[in-house]
Amino acid sequence: MTGSHADEPTPTMQRLYNRIWLLAAAALVFFAISYVAWGWIDVFSVPMG
Repeated sequence: MTGSHADEPTPTMQRLYNRIWLLAAAALVFFAISYVAWGWIDVFSVPMG
């Protein structure tokens, strides 16, 4: 195995996966949005009194 892949550009998703803090922030944002959406769905599913 020689370095034949050395001159190829790094794929975009690999560059994204190499940034661990960006992935952590994206995960936190995803879970926060999911949790808020779940809460709104739960609030609106309660029948009017």
